[in-house]
Order: sequence, then C-alpha cells, then structure tokens
Amino acid sequence: MPGVLCAMRHLRPDHAGDRLNAFVAGSVAGLTLLLDKNKSRRTALTLYLFTRSIQFASSYSMKKWAEHRNTKRAANRQALRDNVDPSVDKQVLVTTSGWDDILAKVLNSSAATVLMSLTASVNLYALVIEPDALPKPYYNFLMQHSGLPQKFGAMFPPLFEAFRSQFAVIKDLPRGIENISIPKGMPSREFVAANISPNVATLFPSHVHHDLQLCAILHPLYPCRSHAIDIFTGEFARALKMYGTLNFIVTLVFQNKKLATDPKDVAYRYVRSTLRSCIFLAVYVTTAFFAPCVLRRVLRKESRFIYLFNGILSGLAVLIEAPGRQMELALYCLPRALETTWKLLLKRGFVRNIPNGDIALFCASMGVMMTLYQNDSSVINKHYLTVLTRVFGRN
Repeated sequence: MPGVLCAMRHLRPDHAGDRLNAFVAGSVAGLTLLLDKNKSRRTALTLYLFTRSIQFASSYSMKKWAEHRNTKRAANRQALRDNVDPSVDKQVLVTTSGWDDILAKVLNSSAATVLMSLTASVNLYALVIEPDALPKPYYNFLMQHSGLPQKFGAMFPPLFEAFRSQFAVIKDLPRGIENISIPKGMPSREFVAANISPNVATLFPSHVHHDLQLCAILHPLYPCRSHAIDIFTGEFARALKMYGTLNFIVTLVFQNKKLATDPKDVAYRYVRSTLRSCIFLAVYVTTAFFAPCVLRRVLRKESRFIYLFNGILSGLAVLIEAPGRQMELALYCLPRALETTWKLLLKRGFVRNIPNGDIALFCASMGVMMTLYQNDSSVINKHYLTVLTRVFGRN
C-alpha cells in the first residue's frame, strides 16, 4: 500500500489534498483479499471493514459539520457585535442554538440506540421467522442465549419448525383473538396434539394452559409471565459466566498495576461493569422473547411486524450499558444485520449477487479507511489507529 501511495503522489504532485491518492492506494491494497479462498471468511472480513469505514466516515462527517456550525455561529456573533449601539453602555449579546445544533446533539446521543434497535430488529426477525437468512454461527450463538436448545435438546428443531409452520398458517387469518388463541380450559398439550404436532405435544406438561397458540409453541413449559422470569434468570446466569470471565481477564491484563495499589476500586469497577453487562444481556434476550407475547394480545393477530418490532424494543436495552460500550455493541451486531438483510432481499428478488462483489466492497472500504488515515486520523478510534500505524507506518 505505501508503494502505491508513493507512486500516486509521484503521478499527481500538484494535488489539493491526498484523498484520491490514499483512496486508490487503499483500494489496490484491498485486492489482496483475493488471496483468501475461503468465501465465508472473506465475507466476514469485508463486512467488518465496511462497518468500521462507515463508523469513521460518519465521525469525519460529524466533525466537519461541527466545524461548519462553529464557523456560522462565530459569524453570527460577529454580526451582532457589528450592530451594537455605541451610545449604550452595556448590552448583552444573545446567541441561540440553531436547528442544526439541536439535530447534531440528538444524533450524537441516540445514534448507538437507534443502530442497536435496527440491527436487533433484523437479526431477531430472521432468528425466529427466516433463520436461513442468518449466518449459521450467529444463529447458534443467539439460540444458545435463548436457552431453548439446552431445554429441549433433540426436540428443539422440530419445535421451532412447528412454530414457523403454525405462523404461516395463522398469519393471514382475520384479526381476532379467537383465531390465534387456545380455547379456555383446554390444556395446551391437547390442543397442540390435535391441531399442530403430536410429536411436539409431548414436550408440554399436562396441566399447563397457554392463552395463545404461538406462545404455547415458543415456550411450552410455562405461561408467558413465568417464561419471562425463567428466561431472565437463565440468561443472567449465562451472561455472568461470559462477562465475569471476560472482564476478569481484561482487568488482569489492563489494570494489573492499579490492582496492586487500589484493589478495592478495581474490584468495585469489575463487579459494577460485570453486573451492568449481565443485566443488559438478560433484558435484551427477555424482551426479544416476551415482547411477542404482549404484541399478539395488543394486535389480536399474528404478523411479521411483531418480530420486527420486538427487535426494536430489545435494542433499547443497550441504554443499560455504559455509554462508551453502546456503540461498540451496536457495531458488533451491524455486520450480521447487513448480511442478513442482503439475504432477505436476495430471497425476495430485490437484489442479485455480483461476482466478486465482496472484493469490490472490501477495496472501497479499504480506500475510505486509508483516505481518513492519511488525511484526518483523529476520527479513527485510537485502538484501530494503533493497528493501522503498526501495519502501514506513521503518515
């Protein structure tokens, strides 16, 4: 990449900026992805770099927008000073925030939450309704956090197949609670055996009654409220194992000196961070599986909208996390959501696969990254900037 950049600078010595040179050099460097013959890995790398290029390009745009607003504000203040009446001893110059300042503040404060909700909406919809659109490893990861595979073992695949089959049957029925409910007084096991699947019915306790059909299939062991409690406690325990170990390692590696001088503060921060993350993940998963139970009752019908809207609600759980981690969590989910969205559009015929499209996207993303790195590296996250500096050298 540095060789191409030097060549571009030699060919274009009289340039106003280094943007085009850096973009071409980065794009050419991106062609090295052709050396990787593993398509799934190429896709993962492309989406990761594409996500980061969007993040840093957005930061660059927000920075330039802020500079423009500051320039405009300074010009307004100067205009007010020029209009001051010299015959008056004291005057107060008042400047107010414009609509663009308010919009920028809203965008900065809500970007992570909005992005998390949108990505969760796509991912959770595909998880339940169209799982073939999700990357298989991510599907398995999400399902493990639902706790369902652990509960039902070999019966989990037929259980979810029955869920999707019944959804296809009743989603087009007229609005009315009677079209999606189980008759009062009738055990769910009896209803499922007679109307859906005798095999799946064996999972149901004989005494349990669910109000709604898909609630019964999604959580056969408990009614809705009991299921919400069960899934929260189960996910909190799973999250505690994951975050407890992860945060412990991070604490040992990055705070080992402070651990020796102020162990109480380090321990407090470790416990607070771990509990906060566990509560976030438990609320996220609980909302994902309990919100449809509530929405079915409100809408009185089955709809794809339910499984899109529950993701939006689940994404709001990111507000529980520390502000510094909210955007990182959203960006972690974004590549999966982008891949899932593409597959959903592909299934519906709205888009077509382009040969070596992943290579082209990787090259463009690399070009954007190098343009920012060479011209305004302040918008790049310090951890990624350190990596880029080690790989490509200091500008």
